Amino acid sequence: MQERFLDVRGTRVQLLEDGTGDPLLFLHGAGGGGWTPGLALLAERFHVYAPNHPGFGESDVREDWDTIDDFVYHYLDFLDVLGLDRVHLVGASLGGWLAAELAVGHSHRLRSLVLLSAAGLWVDEAPMADLFILSPEELQRLTWHDPSRAPAPPPSTPETMIAQARARATVARLAWNPYFHNPKLPGRLGRIRVPTLILWGESDRLIPLEHGRRYQQLIPGAVLETIPECGHVILREQPERGARLIIDFITSRGL
Repeated sequence: MQERFLDVRGTRVQLLEDGTGDPLLFLHGAGGGGWTPGLALLAERFHVYAPNHPGFGESDVREDWDTIDDFVYHYLDFLDVLGLDRVHLVGASLGGWLAAELAVGHSHRLRSLVLLSAAGLWVDEAPMADLFILSPEELQRLTWHDPSRAPAPPPSTPETMIAQARARATVARLAWNPYFHNPKLPGRLGRIRVPTLILWGESDRLIPLEHGRRYQQLIPGAVLETIPECGHVILREQPERGARLIIDFITSRGL
């Protein structure tokens, strides 16, 4: 895995990447980026680009960005900087919401779309848990099928505390109100015109499976797959199953 920094229209972006083959852009969730076991497996088939969103990791903070559209246009600029035209787009959780919004208006930039336990919708009968009030222990219980398998948190240092505060503030600006969804998104999902796979962990208690079913209903031709013994963090808890389903979906369609 290689790390480098890009200038994207004046915003410094930390980028992790590896692999050869067709380009795959991975958009991480509210918990932050990093090189997961699942991404390493995807890099055996694709050239995986895994940037940290502005406000996360060592990417610049953009305090003037407070809507999902700000990040959509950022990633269009990101693709332009790298000279990438049509990519496989994979988004997890908050990054799944971002991926769906990007696909709604810019399907022509994509070859396929994969949503992993994606935020972005409001489901009355199965609301997303309140991420802003959960303790670290509660969050781990809701996001992992087997919390004992969750990695230990990094040592608490002034640097990690500052980074966590920056990321939390970024998420609050973006997803506090409305809470982790766009009320207009359901009416727009029918515009997505690329093969779409929706992956959900059967034990996801942060964003319930009903959200995945709603995405499947609203995106034309979308395929929903569930993964047993898996919570919210698919490419961490079940990396082999998650990566295999993504690879099989894309290759079986000749993409």
